[in-house]
Amino acid sequence: MSKPGNKTVPGLLIAAPASNSGKTVITLGILRALANRGQPVVAAKAGPDYIDPAFQQAASRRLCINLDPWAMSDHAIKALADWHVGPPDGGRFLLCEGAMGLFDGAAGGGGSSADLAALMDWPVVLVIDVRGQAASAAAIIQGFVRFRADVRIAGVILNRVGSARHRDLIMAACAQAIPDIPIIGAVMREDALSLPERHLGLVQAGEHPALEAFLDHASTIIERDIDLDRFLQLAGVAPVARNLANIPEQGDASPQTSVPRPVSSSSDVLSHHPHRNGWFDGASDNAPVLIAPLGRHIAVARDAAFAFCYPHLIAGWEAAGARIDYFSPLANQAPAQHCDAIYLPGGYPELHAADLAKADRFMTALRDAARRGLPVYGECGGYMVLGDILVDGAGKRHQMAGLLPLETSFEQRRLHLGYRQVEISQDCPLGRSGMVLRGHEFHYASTIRADGPGWLMARTADGQDLGPCGLQNGSVFGSFFHLIC
Repeated sequence: MSKPGNKTVPGLLIAAPASNSGKTVITLGILRALANRGQPVVAAKAGPDYIDPAFQQAASRRLCINLDPWAMSDHAIKALADWHVGPPDGGRFLLCEGAMGLFDGAAGGGGSSADLAALMDWPVVLVIDVRGQAASAAAIIQGFVRFRADVRIAGVILNRVGSARHRDLIMAACAQAIPDIPIIGAVMREDALSLPERHLGLVQAGEHPALEAFLDHASTIIERDIDLDRFLQLAGVAPVARNLANIPEQGDASPQTSVPRPVSSSSDVLSHHPHRNGWFDGASDNAPVLIAPLGRHIAVARDAAFAFCYPHLIAGWEAAGARIDYFSPLANQAPAQHCDAIYLPGGYPELHAADLAKADRFMTALRDAARRGLPVYGECGGYMVLGDILVDGAGKRHQMAGLLPLETSFEQRRLHLGYRQVEISQDCPLGRSGMVLRGHEFHYASTIRADGPGWLMARTADGQDLGPCGLQNGSVFGSFFHLIC
């Protein structure tokens, strides 16, 4: 991967040797602890994940964006990061959580968290799950330090440590094998530091029954077990004067500051961006426009069934002059009356199919918009809702909008996962024929019936031809493809 220019945005990447190392909970605890201190930090997630960013927004009380080194150009990543942080003074910096293992990327190479760290010249703090090992942890760290010269492992956090004796054994081995790499924390094993999951990953932030208590407990553990001043030093930012009134006592689940609702349950996806919270004025409040807006006044579905929406796309559309209005299909709300385009993002329609089928005002408004020729675009879950029938996991058939000749099923589950590069094969509001877009696919739904030619020609990240995908019917179009850039 090319590395144009020098570091422009202060930041740090938290990564791990593999998935399920606990880096998400560590990241959340650090974000909440820094927020409680009054440290101006914003969050980002490497790669295409939708779910972790909602937790990070809740933890940091600031918007979280995605930075994807496979789907986005180097210029786009730098522009987004620069917009997200704003002027790097007063201790402001970007804390990015990696995806998978540090050096793991797309099929065919590229797109790893390491690529992102190298591009942005960010130091890496490595989170190591040390269960069942002692000196071997030092060998793993040593290997990661040496693996790639342009990626700097600046520090290590030991996670799921069994005891003080266990910690001391690992620390001694690390002091001998990697004396120049500081161990800045050793987080003790605790069953309470886990988050519930379901088939597309973690349960959404807005559905966690006690999220604030969990985040404050995690921050208390982080304050106890990690040297956060050293962490900030590694990030290259100065710690602000600590606001001790905002740091909960051990066991105190009550947040001491005003906490916005998580993005997954809120209709104001950008309302907690630092640009809108007085960090700096509107002179720098112009998000990069990576994809042209669907219209001038776009109605965006936003609730538990339609939660997977990239903030950078919405922000870019607004920066291009589009007005965004949110509505909840689950509340049987219709899109804004005077909108000129409708966007149905992905989510979990299979969990709410019965309620969506009964949402007559929502369905009628969709059909009316289609009759009037308004662009109606559905991604993944939104695409399924635009179809004729959605079969839920129990095998029950639910009538959907009937705007695309499509029937999908969760009774016959099969994982579809991976980056996608698609070429538009017929003109649509997203672009003209021949335009190439990048994104990803992640779902368990099976297509039972799809009548008609696809409007996208898809390839995997390593160039394998997947053929046509998606459906278009007049001004209504969609696919299982999640658009990133």
